[in-house]
Amino acid sequence: MDLVRGAAGAAERRGTGAIKTRLRYLAWRLAEPPGFLPPLVVLSFKVALGSGLAWALGQAFGFKTPWDAVLAVIILMQGHAYGSLLNALQFLLGVFAGLILGLLALHYLGLSAPVLAAIMFVTLLMGGWLKITRLGFNNQIAISALLVLASGSNANVARFWETILGGVVGVAVAALLWPPNPVSRLRQEFREASRKIKSDLLRSLELAGRGEEAEAQRRQVRANSEHVDGVVAEILPAEDALRWNPWHSGRMSDLSRLEERLRLIGYLYRTVRAMARQAAEAPRAGESAEHEWEAGRPHLVAAGGAAVEAIERRLVAEDVEEAVSRGHDEVALFAASAPRERHAVALAAALDDLLRDIAGWHAPNEVDPEQQLVSRIVRRLGGRRPQSSVAALGELEFEEERQQAIRQDITSRVTRRPRTAPPMESVVEAAGIAGQVDRGVQHIPLAQIKGTDIRSQDFDASFQPRSRGLRQQWVQAFTLMEQGVEPPPIDVYKVGEVYFVKDGQTRVSVARHLGWDTIRANVVEVTTRAPVGSEINPEELLKAAEYSRFLEETQLDVNRPGARLECSQLGRYDKILEHILGHRYFLGLDRGYEVPVPEAAASWYDSVYRPAMDVARSHHLVQRLPRWTETDIYLALTKIWLDLQEEGLPSGPESAANLLVAETNTSERIRKVASTRPLARFTAPPRVRLSVLSSGGAGSAPAGARAARRTTTRSGAERPARG
Repeated sequence: MDLVRGAAGAAERRGTGAIKTRLRYLAWRLAEPPGFLPPLVVLSFKVALGSGLAWALGQAFGFKTPWDAVLAVIILMQGHAYGSLLNALQFLLGVFAGLILGLLALHYLGLSAPVLAAIMFVTLLMGGWLKITRLGFNNQIAISALLVLASGSNANVARFWETILGGVVGVAVAALLWPPNPVSRLRQEFREASRKIKSDLLRSLELAGRGEEAEAQRRQVRANSEHVDGVVAEILPAEDALRWNPWHSGRMSDLSRLEERLRLIGYLYRTVRAMARQAAEAPRAGESAEHEWEAGRPHLVAAGGAAVEAIERRLVAEDVEEAVSRGHDEVALFAASAPRERHAVALAAALDDLLRDIAGWHAPNEVDPEQQLVSRIVRRLGGRRPQSSVAALGELEFEEERQQAIRQDITSRVTRRPRTAPPMESVVEAAGIAGQVDRGVQHIPLAQIKGTDIRSQDFDASFQPRSRGLRQQWVQAFTLMEQGVEPPPIDVYKVGEVYFVKDGQTRVSVARHLGWDTIRANVVEVTTRAPVGSEINPEELLKAAEYSRFLEETQLDVNRPGARLECSQLGRYDKILEHILGHRYFLGLDRGYEVPVPEAAASWYDSVYRPAMDVARSHHLVQRLPRWTETDIYLALTKIWLDLQEEGLPSGPESAANLLVAETNTSERIRKVASTRPLARFTAPPRVRLSVLSSGGAGSAPAGARAARRTTTRSGAERPARG
């Protein structure tokens, strides 16, 4: 019997939990618009809904054609995204108070100059007392009272009641359906600002005394500082948007914490600007002072690193004393070894001031969570003020991330771009595994984490959560990491330049959301036969698969470990293999026996490919064609070589390289003309013909290439697109 009651209780709790989940999701849907809807569509939908409701309610209350109610909705819901709700409330309050005062004055006092002056005086005083926004006063009270006195008729009074009805509907729609929520955007701005101030600080110190580079960095620091000041200026309008907001009642405390951090960054940026200015104005070190700069620069950079560490710790409310003390010591060492030059001295003083500012700054916060209307009402009724916790914030952030993932999925279906990165198993299968080595625990860049070891639909390619089932573990990770607790290392495989997560996808998702640059990871490096670049997409996998098959047949990576034959387009390895097989045929004729393919490939690489590339490098073709790989250049040279030989012109690697240089120069001139003259591409001279070549050493094309030419069409070896 106890078991039955226990099972029934568990079922009831599950049912209650499911209901709470659905109610929470409903509240979320009312609080946040769908991610795929642009702001204009959201505002238009709200105005249309409010207009329809105002018309329907107006007719229900006996107004035949309540146009003024609809007009009030339209006027009330326009304006700035932050302040529209406050403007609506102030408008509604002003109309209501002015209507009452005007009717009372008209009924009891009549209309005369003293009465009019007294009413204006009283209504403007009330406008100062009843104002909602920080600036000015609520003059809508005086305007509404004046219009009542001017009209005086029952019909016009009815129009004011229509206006109030429209105002009530507009406020209800503005407040209850997708109200303004500026905190998410300000949070993103904070993460970007915290990343920039750390990089700007270190970069400015590294470039001290290096002329134009330091001056460019000074301008960048100034631009970033001014941007942060602009973000700080948005905090008070954001508070206005949240103060009357029923769905985001916990966001006011979040905004207060954000304000403290943003004001800290803005304040520190002013010192960083002074430091960057001294670094830019420091004269370029001459020979006499060069050794002093080189002796002092490591201490300067070390002090900057300590300042960055102190900023990171201060932003998460941790103790900064040890990092600041270490920074002061490094500044003293720099001052002792740096040149005796006023800008170097000022630079040391600015860095010392920055460390002191980090340790002693106190935020002059203006956002007060106690000012929120919902909090005041609940507190005065004897309840507790809604508290914002990191866990509650994590719930909101998780939903925002999931909605962003849904929006990206919808966009990817339209653009046909994959939203899930290929798993590591597909990459290794394409590139061919050669071995693996345990590299231990390292800090790895989050930007280089491209996917997971096996295919998973829980996260998209940017590690944004897709499934609601991830909520609990995502929020738990967010709660710890937002409070500055370093999570356990994730487990990753490194393939080429990129990483694939074996365990720890949630920690990667939260770290990216929080704006981290790196994360600790247990790294196992997987080596592949074909190289894997930083971009993982279907085309790159096909290239890796082609290269892997080519290496499997030729064993070039075994017999010539330094050989790297990378092609920019698909299908090129088949052409190279034809060259090797042709070279193998003639090699067999010379030696009198059938040469194995791996042996022929090594001979081709030594006697054909490398000499051709030596010629290409002597003509600087690698620099002239930055989008081509060396293998692309080899294929182009051999094709031109064969074309010259078949047309009876002077041939050889030098002639082919000269012609490729000439064609490259001509293409560059045409491109420059086309960029300045829109019709130049229609009037440009034709491509340089082979007959323009008048000199160059004669020579036969490589035997393998000649054999390959006999088995393919003239157009079989296409050149890569010039870049």
